Amino acid sequence: MAKQSKKKPNKSNVSVKELLELIPDTFIEELTDTLEVDKWVKKLKGGHIFKLVLFSLLSSERLSLRIMESNYKDPLFRILAPAITEDAVGWTGIRERLMKINVSFFRQLYESVYTSAKEVYGGEKLAGYHIKKYDSTMIATFSHLLEGMHVGNTKKGKTQTKLTTEFSDDFLVRMDFFKDQEHLSEETALKEVIEAATSDDTDIHVFDKGLKSRETFKSFDDDSIKFVTRVHENPRYEMVGPYWTDDGQQDSENLEFVQDSIVKLYKSGHELIDHEFRLIQYQVKNPNNGKDKKLSFLTNVWDIDAASIAQIYKSRWDIEVLFRFMKQEMNLDHFVCNDSNAIEVMLYCTMIASMLLLIYKKENNINSYKKAKIKFYKELVSLIFLEILENPDELIRLKTNLKKYVKRE
Repeated sequence: MAKQSKKKPNKSNVSVKELLELIPDTFIEELTDTLEVDKWVKKLKGGHIFKLVLFSLLSSERLSLRIMESNYKDPLFRILAPAITEDAVGWTGIRERLMKINVSFFRQLYESVYTSAKEVYGGEKLAGYHIKKYDSTMIATFSHLLEGMHVGNTKKGKTQTKLTTEFSDDFLVRMDFFKDQEHLSEETALKEVIEAATSDDTDIHVFDKGLKSRETFKSFDDDSIKFVTRVHENPRYEMVGPYWTDDGQQDSENLEFVQDSIVKLYKSGHELIDHEFRLIQYQVKNPNNGKDKKLSFLTNVWDIDAASIAQIYKSRWDIEVLFRFMKQEMNLDHFVCNDSNAIEVMLYCTMIASMLLLIYKKENNINSYKKAKIKFYKELVSLIFLEILENPDELIRLKTNLKKYVKRE
């Protein structure tokens, strides 16, 4: 199914209406038919479930199946999903549908939004590169409801699942969902996600010390995967020679340049990996207690200066901010249903809603995630009312639904 190429609006800000055009109803309908999402289904069509989850994520602070049940009856939601004919659907019906609906429908919706958003609003670079930041976050579950990872000294069957994430351009979000014990290790999860990422010569992958295997670094370089990471303060290495010697311009108020060198790393014991990397070190000045701290960065990027490499690693903090936003504002601190299929459905919808909000925040220069979500939802409601006022049939339908909602008839 081919979609028309979109262009970024000429003005500096962006409206909710423009963002919703990234997921046109025609595309949702075509995808529903192609995947036969609604075959043998009388209630809770695929498009309705998608819009219900999106509406609930944007309008609710603490999402649950009962909240979704309430939103399904909301007259405003009925305008967003005009084909709904049934009066009510219970939370158990919503849960069952989430557990059985075809995940591919939501995955392809997400991929479509991701691709369109990147095409229309992407392009942010640092030092001439696209920076892709990686990290993982954990969400608790219970083993009697969902297989998960045992972390530390677990009690009462409590387990956790992992979301290993790629974040770029301030709004492009990819998440891989893991529940098996093997992926508890970042050496497995991060490595797998980075290797599977779509990348080219303009991408730099940034990750923290959770992934530290020297063999993995070598593998990345062999596969032309550019990376920047932080290693132990004093890593064991063999000096090959200096790389960037213009250290006079590397100092700042809080950082003192130490070295920018070509090195070979030791893997374990006295075993040296015969592969060259670039080691950059800075001393962090701490006038408060007089104890300086050394920062050691490792990379296979050779064409930019040491200060830019440090700045690229510093940008990795953006993904920590993303996790806080998605847990506090997008209900990603819990699952509404501990079923693998339902979790994946909710995850794809959450990523779509998050990307729309992040674009809205960025393009409209809003300084708070909470304000961005509130403004987005208010604008969405205003858009719904405008459509109602411009369409007499919708006005009649809203009046009918409002009467039912307040139980006047």
